[in-house]
Amino acid sequence: MKNIWQYMLLGIAVAIGGMFVSDIAGHFFNGMGGYGFGCILGICMYLCVIIVTCTGIIVTKLNQNTHSDKE
Repeated sequence: MKNIWQYMLLGIAVAIGGMFVSDIAGHFFNGMGGYGFGCILGICMYLCVIIVTCTGIIVTKLNQNTHSDKE
């Protein structure tokens, strides 16, 4: 149960971080089509980074499990 609450809090923190990244990107990319487009671009970039990071963590954990099974 403790792990579930830790992951819930981590998920909330990541979501709040995404809002900040989206807002910053909205201001940074404002000249490309408006604030809304910049926010969408920022959240898409943020999601790409999160997906690649999480996939890397999962693959690393799976590789550790297969190496320990072979030994």
